[in-house]
Amino acid sequence: MALMKNLLELFRVDAQVRGLRGRLDSSKRYLDAQNRLLNELEQRMQEIEARRRQTQAKIGNLESETQSCDERIEKLREELNSAVNNKQYSSVLSELNTVKAQRDELDERTIEEMSGVEELDQELEEVKQQIAERTKVRDHAQSEYDEREREIRDRLSELEEERAAAAENVPEGELEVFNDLAEQYDGEAMAPLEEIDRRHREYACAACNMHVPFEQVSLLFSGSDTLVRCGACSRILYLQEETRGTLAQK
Repeated sequence: MALMKNLLELFRVDAQVRGLRGRLDSSKRYLDAQNRLLNELEQRMQEIEARRRQTQAKIGNLESETQSCDERIEKLREELNSAVNNKQYSSVLSELNTVKAQRDELDERTIEEMSGVEELDQELEEVKQQIAERTKVRDHAQSEYDEREREIRDRLSELEEERAAAAENVPEGELEVFNDLAEQYDGEAMAPLEEIDRRHREYACAACNMHVPFEQVSLLFSGSDTLVRCGACSRILYLQEETRGTLAQK
């Protein structure tokens, strides 16, 4: 009887500890999610800025090439004006036309790259707006987490001490079973016995609704310090007061 009483006390305190931790963990998961989304946006912004720098560098190179072409064109025009025969004139004119075509191509490429910069600037502005909005959400989530942590810090510490004290009253083997089940079922290591049909002595585990043999029910009612576990889900079974009163009437 003492074992079940101590297990139920541990079960009660453990549920409160997990409840408070769950509230804090839920808030922390939300905060972590916002930080993750914000980091993704910041990485995207950095990638866009890097692409913009690369494009600007291309434009700079193209402008340098264009300037070289302009200088070459000017020199070729001077040579064209000073040509002494048709052969020289034709040769210079041919080169001049070639350089002009190169320059036109450079202009087209420069315009294309500048258009790309404009698109990147627009994309960058959109991402910055998203970062600003996400930062507000993240800051609010951080504030909520800090507030919740302050609210439950002391109470959680008290409950954890109570749980440790309650665990000391449970034998090592039974405590190990309880802890394993608590981890498996998120704190629901124990389940009450549910009466299905009093007349036909039908009872079930309230957690998984599977049938519990009456021999195990009798063992529970006898107050034995032997763990009675559900044959289906393995939870530790216990009697609620109303069920105990029903059996006592038999």
